[in-house]
Amino acid sequence: MKKRIALNTFYTIGIVISVVGIKWAYQNANYPIVALLAAAAIFFIYLKINIVKEVKSDLKVKEEQYKAFAKEEQGSLLKEDPNAPVKK
Repeated sequence: MKKRIALNTFYTIGIVISVVGIKWAYQNANYPIVALLAAAAIFFIYLKINIVKEVKSDLKVKEEQYKAFAKEEQGSLLKEDPNAPVKK
């Protein structure tokens, strides 16, 4: 997870630098550089979207595992003492 957070930060910095570079290159009429930086910014945005999707799916899987574990624990507690009150 730490690796993905670091990558996300790197992608954000890449997007910001690309946008600033696009502005500078456009003001100086250096259009090939504008195209290069625009392609780089689009690539960083693509990578950032993919990493966010991966993190969301990982969090969803972990949440489901946690819920399954909680149900398992609750079931085992009920089996131990059937007269115990159920906490909700």
